[in-house]
Amino acid sequence: MMRLIKMELYRLIHTVSTRVMIVVAAGVAVLMSFVLSVDLETMEEELRASGQETGIESQEPAESFASGFSDGWASVGEESAEEGFTWGITASVDESQIGSDIGMGDILMSELGGCLLVVFVAIFVPLFVNAEQKRGYIKNIAGQIPRREMLALSKLPAVAVQVFFLFTAYSIASLVSSAIFFRGRLALDFTGALFRTLCMQYVLHAAWGCLIALLTIVTRSTAFAMTTGILLASGLVEMLMIYLNRVIHVLLPSSEQFNLMHYTLNYAVEAMTAQSTMRQIGGFLTLALIYIAASAVIAGIVYRKRDVR
Repeated sequence: MMRLIKMELYRLIHTVSTRVMIVVAAGVAVLMSFVLSVDLETMEEELRASGQETGIESQEPAESFASGFSDGWASVGEESAEEGFTWGITASVDESQIGSDIGMGDILMSELGGCLLVVFVAIFVPLFVNAEQKRGYIKNIAGQIPRREMLALSKLPAVAVQVFFLFTAYSIASLVSSAIFFRGRLALDFTGALFRTLCMQYVLHAAWGCLIALLTIVTRSTAFAMTTGILLASGLVEMLMIYLNRVIHVLLPSSEQFNLMHYTLNYAVEAMTAQSTMRQIGGFLTLALIYIAASAVIAGIVYRKRDVR
């Protein structure tokens, strides 16, 4: 098993798509920081034009996703969920940041919570997982190992490392570019809560990578896994959950507080913030481990039952 994992890691490090992934992630992080800085300057100019002073706190509290994976299963935007769903990848600055210092961690958390990296994982994981199918050498290896499910299980640690490369490249580029574009206003707020949030976000993204790897293994199609992952990350899953929730609430009137969105990785990525409690973090960690374990078991069964080609 360790030899298979080393083989996958070697393939990951020496593949061209890994280098492309790191460059693209860093480039997009710089672009996002620039866009956020422009948005903030535009908001400040609009306030000046309307005769208002900057630095005034918003009258309405900023929307927070920290309410609960475990605390009563509070839903994200329940009122708007009845009317529709949010389509696309979002990241925005808070109005309270106008005319005041901006926490470096707040910018990074805003971008990570917008599920932008989730899309990158959905793009690059299938390229890595399915590359060996195109070259055909996996068939020769399958005849030399006692249990073929090990071929599937060895891919998941490599996927976790791939997500780590992506996550690290994006985070570093975002922090460095934020220091440039928000110069003079950026506050260094590296705290234990921020470090804990980053670690948990990585675990959630790694679980998402395992799920995408499973789709690639089951379908043997890079295009299908990539397209499905992008659609799910862009809001399709939210649309489906809204209607499924309505059906469940009609069939089981006593389940009004039940929401399928709380069992999705998209929700966990959005809900995980520096303000999340330890109880909520425990719920997100449990959810991520369930997805990882389920992906490993199903992928192993698929490889064991079918012919390797």
